[in-house]
Amino acid sequence: ICKHYRISVDSVFSNKGDSVTCNYIKLTDSEENFDSYLISLLNQLERLQKTEDSKIIYAAEEIPIFHSFHSKELASFKLFYWQRSVLNIPAYQTKKFDWNVISEKQLDLTKKIHDTYLKVPSTEIWTNETINTTIKQIEYYFESGAFKTKEDAICVLDELKKMAQAINQYAEDEKKTNNATFNLYNSDLVIGTNCIHVTNGSSELSYISFNTLNSLTTSNHQFCEDIEKKIKNLIKKSTLISSVAEKQRFQFFIFLYKAIDASIERIKNY
Repeated sequence: ICKHYRISVDSVFSNKGDSVTCNYIKLTDSEENFDSYLISLLNQLERLQKTEDSKIIYAAEEIPIFHSFHSKELASFKLFYWQRSVLNIPAYQTKKFDWNVISEKQLDLTKKIHDTYLKVPSTEIWTNETINTTIKQIEYYFESGAFKTKEDAICVLDELKKMAQAINQYAEDEKKTNNATFNLYNSDLVIGTNCIHVTNGSSELSYISFNTLNSLTTSNHQFCEDIEKKIKNLIKKSTLISSVAEKQRFQFFIFLYKAIDASIERIKNY
C-alpha cells in the first residue's frame, strides 16, 4: 500500500530500535533510467520550491549536483562522466566527449533542476577539497583520451570556474539570483560523504549519498534529528563566509580559482 501510494513507511509506523526505513531510486545502466532519476530530482525540488519555510542544508564532500548544472557545457561533461563511468551505460563506453553527445532532454532537465534550486533557500558547507573531485574527473578524462580535443577539456574547466564565481556572488549577496537565501560555510574538517537535511513545511527528510549519484532517503524522525545535529555541529566548527567574513571568503574562492587554473595549465602543457 505504501509503495502504491508513495507514502513513506516511516510516516505510518514510527521506527523503533536500530531500524530505519530508507528509499532510493535504483540506477541501472540505462539512459532512460537516468532520465527518470533527473525527473525525480526535479520533482523533489519543485515541491520544496512551492512550500513555504522549506530549506536545504547540504554538507558537500563534492560539488552539489545542482551547481554541476550551472551551464550547458559543465552539465554536458558531468552527465557524460556519470553515464560513462558511474552507470556504465553501454552506448557511452566507446564514445568520446563532445558537445553533441548528451540529449537535449537531459540538458533541458538539468537546466530546470539548476533554476529550481536557485529558488529554494539553502545552506551549504564546503571544504577546500569539495571542488577537487570534478577537477580530477576532467583531468582523468583528458589523460585517458576521453575528450576529443584539448580545447574541450579546457572549456569545461573554464565553465567550472564560472560556476565557482557564481557561487562566490551568491555568498557575497547572501542570496541566489532568485532571491532565495544562501549561506555558505567553509569547513576545515573532512565531511566524508554528501549529507543533506531538508525541511519542507512540517516534514523533514535526510539524504546520505552512495555510489556517487544515488542517495538513501528517510523521513525517520530520529535519524533526521541525528543528521541535523551532525550538520549543525559541523557548522559550529566551520567559518561562515557568506555576507560577512569578506577576507575569508576571498581567500577561499581564490584557492578554488587557483586549483582550476593550475589544472588548465597542466592540460595546456600536457
